[in-house]
Amino acid sequence: MKLEDDFSMAIYKFCYSLRDFEKEINYYPENPNYKGDFYPDIESNSNTLKYIVKSNCTITKNTNFLTSDLLSPPLNVLENYSGFLTDNIKNVLVIPEGVTVTFSGKVDYIFTIIIKGRLVLDPNANSYYVVSKTLIYPTGVFESKPYSSYNHTILIYGFDYWQYPTWDPLRTSSFISLGGGVSIVGSNSESIWTGRNTSKVGSFGGTFLRSPFSFTSSGTPLFRMNGMYDSLNNVAYTMNQYYTGASPPIGTNELISDAFNGAGYLVMRPWAKNVFVHGSSNSSMVFTLGSTINIQNSVFYDIGHTKSNVLDDNVLDSNNNVIKVGINPPDRYPITLLHNKVAVTIKNNMFMDYQNGNDVGNSEYPRAFIGAKRSFGVISGNAFALRNRTIGISLIHGTEQFEISYNGFISLYSDTSTISSYRSYPDFDYINGGIVTASPYSTFEGNAFEGRFKGGAIQVIPIQGRSSAVGLASDKLIGLYSGLTQDNTVDYKTNNVWNNVIFFKNFFAGETEVRYRYPIGTQPPLKINLNSCWHVSQRSSLTLASTGNQANIEIFYESPYIAHSLSSNEKLYASTSNTHTGKYNALSIVNANAKGNYVFFSESFSCGYLSIKNSLFSHFSSSNLFLKKYTSQLYLSNVNGTKSDVLDGVIGLYPLYNFNPIVNTLTTNQLSISFSPNVNYPQGLDQNINYIVNEVVQSTDYTSNGSPISKVVNFPRANGPYSVMVSSNIVYAPDEISLVGSYYAQTYIVDSGIQTFYLGVDLTPDFSSSAKGLSILGNQWTKCGWIGTNCKVTGKYTKVSPTPSTVTESTTGTIRSSTDEVSMLTSYLTNDATLGIKSSVNLTLPPNAEYKFFIYSYNADYTGANILDSLPLFTIKINGKYQDPYSRPSSPYQKYQKFGPFYWNSGSTDVTLIIDWASDNLKYSIPMCGIELFSNNTSSYQIPITSGTTTGTPVETSTDYSTTTTNNNSDEQLSAASSIINSKSTIFVLISFVLTQIILAII
Repeated sequence: MKLEDDFSMAIYKFCYSLRDFEKEINYYPENPNYKGDFYPDIESNSNTLKYIVKSNCTITKNTNFLTSDLLSPPLNVLENYSGFLTDNIKNVLVIPEGVTVTFSGKVDYIFTIIIKGRLVLDPNANSYYVVSKTLIYPTGVFESKPYSSYNHTILIYGFDYWQYPTWDPLRTSSFISLGGGVSIVGSNSESIWTGRNTSKVGSFGGTFLRSPFSFTSSGTPLFRMNGMYDSLNNVAYTMNQYYTGASPPIGTNELISDAFNGAGYLVMRPWAKNVFVHGSSNSSMVFTLGSTINIQNSVFYDIGHTKSNVLDDNVLDSNNNVIKVGINPPDRYPITLLHNKVAVTIKNNMFMDYQNGNDVGNSEYPRAFIGAKRSFGVISGNAFALRNRTIGISLIHGTEQFEISYNGFISLYSDTSTISSYRSYPDFDYINGGIVTASPYSTFEGNAFEGRFKGGAIQVIPIQGRSSAVGLASDKLIGLYSGLTQDNTVDYKTNNVWNNVIFFKNFFAGETEVRYRYPIGTQPPLKINLNSCWHVSQRSSLTLASTGNQANIEIFYESPYIAHSLSSNEKLYASTSNTHTGKYNALSIVNANAKGNYVFFSESFSCGYLSIKNSLFSHFSSSNLFLKKYTSQLYLSNVNGTKSDVLDGVIGLYPLYNFNPIVNTLTTNQLSISFSPNVNYPQGLDQNINYIVNEVVQSTDYTSNGSPISKVVNFPRANGPYSVMVSSNIVYAPDEISLVGSYYAQTYIVDSGIQTFYLGVDLTPDFSSSAKGLSILGNQWTKCGWIGTNCKVTGKYTKVSPTPSTVTESTTGTIRSSTDEVSMLTSYLTNDATLGIKSSVNLTLPPNAEYKFFIYSYNADYTGANILDSLPLFTIKINGKYQDPYSRPSSPYQKYQKFGPFYWNSGSTDVTLIIDWASDNLKYSIPMCGIELFSNNTSSYQIPITSGTTTGTPVETSTDYSTTTTNNNSDEQLSAASSIINSKSTIFVLISFVLTQIILAII
């Protein structure tokens, strides 16, 4: 027998070694190591008794299957003496294709149903479906769509482990759709949850994120979080049920109180719906192959099978004999979307692991409510109330494509034990959280989280070693990217796709950290984007290890709202909030509204680069270093805010007024600034004001009123970036100056208009020829190898072969066709990924001079992931300082790009310009083709012109005179044999260099 609407990549066969009990579905026929998934082959099983419904009919509580002419063959009276199908566990009710069976009222429990026709719950009656095993075939339809006056109840009555029938030895899921149609839709389409802020007056008051619903239904409970500080100043959460229109069982009838503490904003109303799905024992639903799934306006509670305990799967031998039956198998979620090739719709439902309050449930606490593998669709507008080690939505395989939008999550998980290490794939989604995603192909917008999430509100887990972990060298995608293939053989390509993910307009309150499981050292470095999100008293998990999250990423915040509450008149302060702990490469914030802020960065937080731009940003201050204490390098541009401390009475946003100028480009080394001090906070009339240039106090003023102040700030040179901070501090007494007060920070680029071309350097392996001037970009350039005394590099030289006739600029479309220009742009220096050697250039230049320069790059081989436009990101360092922005994408395929301008000033002894190029991204070939320098030197560098040949050896650490062919679009530029030869060349150059140094030392 063959399923008719099979998965395009699935193969079906009977598994005789399982005694004909199970049917195998092989989702990966191309993978010989994959043993397939198994489902009961009930129809062919001799240990079952099949009763086929003969024609359309309605089954009620009073239906007697013995006397009614419903079934073929007739029900065996000896084995079913009561006239019901529950007398014998072997009984199977079969609804054939073309037949519709309606369940009306409270139909008695049935062990097993096979649906090939239609099974409909009567929309005009309070109807029940209580079945232990449901199998829906491709022609089958299951439908529950009650009218507004009636309720439907679907009880997934799973077997206990000791009760499973012999015909299901692998103890499969209770409700299985093998390509059928399932429509579970309640009549009430009002939002299942909404965000409310009615007790706070201001621009963020009222409802948000979801449409409001009626709060007046008598006796209908509303769920929301409540949080109060305990004796240790931590927030203790409870999940309260507030009954409207009647007195609540405990406490007042107040819906929202002032004791927010990161709780009470999200309100959920499940019991206004009229479809309820719950379970008993090992209860779960699986939808696979070509199932059409439409689940809306319903309530799921007390249902679960796969737990958060360590996975314990079934074990089969090479002949598919059952060696062991697992007690915690994977892929048994309340809703399991397993390799489903049709778009899924799951909207406006409520999920909770209990029914009322703290009632003890009949099912297992689920690992996740919705678990998806290699499926796609929409999961939107749902509400999740979590109490235990449960996750709301889990994207497990890593190629899922879902619109995950406007879902609400509240959690009060109270486990205080720490976690020192994580489980590995496929057992990674076990820590309580809102969303766990291993897939960079989904979108996340408008989701809201509050309460306590042990593993984080969102857990981002790129799967490493996919080829071995998943057992697939490549993944054939479905959904939007159907027909495309993901290469799993190298992690850095699949990881790189994460740079495209944007978490947009999400709401975080309480212990709702966004957590990234991407360890330091994993390649390449990633950039995680959070855009237009709310961070309301957001804190990292208090139950994870004290080291916090450590990840090889840059976190990028665009337009965040960061505050203790949603009040537009924010003057509150919470010393316990620590949004960020741990360690990251960088953290960048743009256009932030961070007013009256708590501790956004904890004392243990650190990063290599911290950038804040165009923002109102207030933060707790515990030292003169202020924000610099959290980072190795701080970049502030147009940032106005307050250094706050509740003990000193500065607990809100008190920015400086009328600061001028706010432009960041100057032409001279003097800056005239003006502003008005902010004296509106306690003791604000007495302040000292420091003028800090490049982290050094240049001068200090004192003020005792809010009168405008004008000041001249001087820069050492009229070239390059300079950070300026005007920082006020409360003065309690002449000898007692605090660390808090208003501040304004700006980074000014001083560009005096240097126009004199000084030197152009072509970074190419082809320099063993007569030195000459190269006609490039209207000036005479030279090659690094021709000026080996002043130009030294590390890394690997590479060039394109054959050389193209033209090269196009990526943004302007300018076409370069001259021989020298094309040669410069298609031969370059990169990291040596094989030996782990970073690319850098050291240029020795005249002292006491000012330089402005540009760097040219060309993308010879990286075309993206063949799925999304995911160009690799990289960093640029000039003399040890990261250049802003911290990370930037490489140029598009077969195009060049001009980066800069960059600035550097030589001193009397500091005469070496050091460029570290893509030093943090060792896995990609990101070329550095040439450097174009301008200077205030009166004459240009005298480039060498010779009639003989030169064999300059500018490469100090590694060189590789390899070639890149333009018709090879992969990152692997060379054949295996070529790689061996080039490795030997590199070793030879290294040995030659060492011997040369020894000889020179002897001489």
